[in-house]
Amino acid sequence: MSNKASHPSPFQRNIYRKMYYIRVAFAIVAGIIAGILKLEEMLGLLIGVLIFIITYLLFRYGIKDIYMNVKDVRKFYMTGIFSYFLIWYVIWVIVFNIIWMR
Repeated sequence: MSNKASHPSPFQRNIYRKMYYIRVAFAIVAGIIAGILKLEEMLGLLIGVLIFIITYLLFRYGIKDIYMNVKDVRKFYMTGIFSYFLIWYVIWVIVFNIIWMR
């Protein structure tokens, strides 16, 4: 038996891939912003979380193609979340140390 619901179509995979890469790009931007502004501790974390929420709003209200074609609501929220926060944190630390730790 084949369960087609568990295997997304190539079109679905492209939607998830697009969401992933957009979130990675926003993670890089968020890390650079947090590092340049010399944000520390909770304020830096707040910026990272807010920009992640902005990606959600962008997918939900800005890019209608993504929201209307995602079948699994959990994947809509979770696609790229780990990569986003890992990349954001690494970029934040690197930029912060390059600019402010002299």
